Amino acid sequence: TKSGVRLSGNFTLWCGMHSVLSALGSSFWCRKMVFDAAKSVGIVKSLHIASESHTVGDSYDEAIKTLNTLQSNAETIQQTVRNSGDIETARFRETEKFLRRTGVPLERLDTLSVIHVAGTKGKGSTCALIDSILRSHGIRTGFFSSPHLISATERIRLNGIPISEENFVKYFWRIYNTLQKSQDHERDMPTYFKFLTVMAFNVFLEEDIDVAIVEVGIGGEYDCTNIVRNTKTVGITSLGLDHTHILGNTLEEIAWQKAGIIKSKSHIFTVDQPPGCLRVIEQRAKEKNATLTVVPDFDTYNWVQFPGKNVGTKVQRVNASLAIQLSHDWLQHHRLTRLKRKVNLLKEISEEISDGIENTKWPGRCQIIPFHRRTIFLDGAHTLESMEVCAEWFVDNTARNSNPKCLIFNVTGSRDSKKLLRMLINTSSFSTIIFTPNIASEKFHATDNTSVLTGRDEALERCRKNEKDLQDIIAEKVSKNGLCGLNGFSKLQCQVLNSVADAFAYLDNMYGKEREIDVLITGSLYLVGASLLALEHVDAKK
Repeated sequence: TKSGVRLSGNFTLWCGMHSVLSALGSSFWCRKMVFDAAKSVGIVKSLHIASESHTVGDSYDEAIKTLNTLQSNAETIQQTVRNSGDIETARFRETEKFLRRTGVPLERLDTLSVIHVAGTKGKGSTCALIDSILRSHGIRTGFFSSPHLISATERIRLNGIPISEENFVKYFWRIYNTLQKSQDHERDMPTYFKFLTVMAFNVFLEEDIDVAIVEVGIGGEYDCTNIVRNTKTVGITSLGLDHTHILGNTLEEIAWQKAGIIKSKSHIFTVDQPPGCLRVIEQRAKEKNATLTVVPDFDTYNWVQFPGKNVGTKVQRVNASLAIQLSHDWLQHHRLTRLKRKVNLLKEISEEISDGIENTKWPGRCQIIPFHRRTIFLDGAHTLESMEVCAEWFVDNTARNSNPKCLIFNVTGSRDSKKLLRMLINTSSFSTIIFTPNIASEKFHATDNTSVLTGRDEALERCRKNEKDLQDIIAEKVSKNGLCGLNGFSKLQCQVLNSVADAFAYLDNMYGKEREIDVLITGSLYLVGASLLALEHVDAKK
């Protein structure tokens, strides 16, 4: 066929199976049973095409370089998300087409059990908690998230572990070559995120998992992950203003986008939201005949064993409560036989849930790393609300010592660096502030973290703008309060440097390697990822 998909003699059987699936309706386990049986005799597998242009032996680095060519800019994303007149093309014709070309028609995708999570803040953390909680119950999980910090393999996890580079390469080239050969025109390829979404669904359907936890990319209504139709457990985390140029300028507009992942008769769980947001979510739930629950306050739970980690801040407790409810809902409806008994979650939280929360690992969010004589505080906060939480968390952990406080900062996209910086310097007194691009080092290069859309000079220019914003904030304070406005800033050192490694070297030179200092790195998850990579290389040299 033109799509390049080889149809074997089993094509007649495939058509018959399609009829069976239609008769079964939306029964998840019946549909999965049919597909598992089909896979065992090679019917489904015959819809895949082997790689001819590239082989499994091609390097991971080569796969990532090719993946990077699919990166799309904000304008492309905006057209996809906001052009509702193009929704059929943007969400179904495009994503469905690419899935079908790789052997995943929507009927097959329906056999995948999915927990779908959208939101502005905490959706990745909530998904990580769900993944860990379910694994503590013996459930086999897949987890699709974005962005990655160091390696693109982080985006697709199996049973809590990033997919191996070997398997990433295998799936990547098979899917890439299939799609490339089936192009209708030169630009008929998915964008970076859409490609990884298609790849993740292929991986999850072929690997032996019970449930896929899927984090929305941007928004929800028009996000390509929303191609899933058979989702019964849906989560919406805390909402705030972010990606406003794409999702809308009001919280209500953003809530409408996020609530777009609600499916017919699904169970939706959300946290306390601004009244306007909650009204929008309630209305969208009503339209889909879905059930909406606002999760209880974390402090109302009774614990058999209180988790020793990951519940230290208010935000972590909010995310944990949402994860508890989402996990329990899925367990009740899909794996009840694995539960010892039905439990009232307000009366008793099991050891399995507690262990799942405590064992969750989600780097780059409220993460503290002791590093020789430095204490590194990493948080990917990039909205005003999340930066307020980050600033308070940093102060709570450093206020009792006299160590110099240093900030390494960057923002990306259209985010307002002035508002974020004002929040930080009003909360903590920094002696050094360094602005750097999301580059680990100029001496070593990570292909996974390469942006083909933003050059080094452009990234440095953004850093200089951030520095100018800081100068404007200080000038405003002086204008308002006279020389008193300089309090805390008279000895402030500011620098724009080329990389995070350069920032670490600058701090070593300024304070010496033996002096204890506290370093906050925030403003962008991409900056946090670059910092983790830089720390790995610095540590390897010592």
